[in-house]
Amino acid sequence: MMGGAMAGARTPEDLTEDERRRLRRAHERLRTASQELQALEATEPIKNRWEPEPAPAEFLEGARVDLYRTIAELVECHRELLGYEA
Repeated sequence: MMGGAMAGARTPEDLTEDERRRLRRAHERLRTASQELQALEATEPIKNRWEPEPAPAEFLEGARVDLYRTIAELVECHRELLGYEA
């Protein structure tokens, strides 16, 4: 179950320009990490052209670790800047 805002929570409108930039970068890193893992795990074949090769296990593991790390960073950013708890 997801938590909610803590006492003294802020809204996105309350953030400074630097804080908004920090939050945007955290979202962008998460999006990139997700797309990189998707490219390794969920590549679809193109009919009559090619079949994707499975990614090496160490690539998958590295991409998963990066995804989980960026999720944690975004959650921490939300906690610090907006007062949200996961």
